[in-house]
Amino acid sequence: FIYHKLFIHRNDDNGYIKYFTAADFAGLEAKPVEFTSGGNTLRGFFYGYPGARADELVIFCHGIGGGHRSYMVEIDRICRAGYPVFAYDNTGCFASEGADIGCMSRSLADLDSAVNYLKTEGIFSSCKNVYAVGHSWGGFAVGNIPRYHNDIKKIVVISGFLSVEGLLSSAMNGVRVPGEQGLIKKLMEFERDAAPKYCDAYLPGAVKLGTAKYLFAQSTDDAMVPFEPNTGLLRSICPEQTYLVYHDRAHNPNYTPDAVAYMQQTFGRFNKLNRAGRLPTLEKKKAFFADTDWRRMTAQDEEFWEKAFDFLES
Repeated sequence: FIYHKLFIHRNDDNGYIKYFTAADFAGLEAKPVEFTSGGNTLRGFFYGYPGARADELVIFCHGIGGGHRSYMVEIDRICRAGYPVFAYDNTGCFASEGADIGCMSRSLADLDSAVNYLKTEGIFSSCKNVYAVGHSWGGFAVGNIPRYHNDIKKIVVISGFLSVEGLLSSAMNGVRVPGEQGLIKKLMEFERDAAPKYCDAYLPGAVKLGTAKYLFAQSTDDAMVPFEPNTGLLRSICPEQTYLVYHDRAHNPNYTPDAVAYMQQTFGRFNKLNRAGRLPTLEKKKAFFADTDWRRMTAQDEEFWEKAFDFLES
C-alpha cells in the first residue's frame, strides 16, 4: 500500500505547477506521435527547430512524478543545439495511458518500446547517430538500454540510479534494520511479477557491454538518488567513462545554482504550508505559485550543456 502510495500511481498535471509546452518556445515545432508499450498507448512528440540535423536524433526520457513536459526547458536546449528530440510520457504519466506507472522498471520497458517503434517506422535506420538522454528514473532507463539495443552509441545519464533494488535499499538508508531486507525482497518480487524482463537491470553491467559511451552527471548533495551508491560507485568501477560531478545542484546538475536554490526555497515553503493544512484547495495552491518565476526555477547551466554537446559530438 505504501509502495503504491509513494511511487506506483498515476502522475498527472496537478494544475498548480507550470509545465511548459512547445508553444512557450518561439519557433519550436512539435509533431505528435503515439506508440504502444505493455498494452498502453504512450504519447509524445518529435521536437525540433527548422533546419535541425536530419541524420541524428536524441531520445529524451523523463523522471518520475511528471511527464516529458516537466523537461521542456531541457528539450528546448537540446533542440537549440540543432538536434531533433523524441520525447514521450511513460506509462501512467500525463498524456499516456495506464492506471499507474506499473513498476519502477517501467521507464526502461517503455524506452525499449519507444526504440522498437522508431525502428519499426524506419526512423532509427535513417539516422547516422541516435543518442539517449535521461534524468533520474529516465537516467536508469537510458543507462540500461544497451542491454536491449546495442546501436545507441552515446548516452547521457543525469542523476540516474543504477538498479531498482539499489534504489529501494538507498531509500531505506541501507538494509540495517531487522525486517527491511525482507521488505525489499517482497518489493522486488512485486517488481519481477510486473516486469520480469527489466526489473533486474543493473547499469554497470550495461556499461561493461562496451557498445555505448556514457556521460554521467550528478551532484554529491542529491537527496533523491544518493551519490555514493550510484555515480560514486560507477566512477570507481567504470573510470573510463565521462563524469560531471557537482556539489551544489541537488537532484538537478543541469540547472544553475541559483535555479536549484530558488526551487528549494519555493518548494520548501510550499511543503511546509501544505503539511500544516494551510493549502487545502487547488485554488490556494495556485495562489501560492502565482508569482513563481518558472523560467528562473528551470534555468539551465550552459557550461553543463556545452560539455554534454561536446561529448555527443566528439
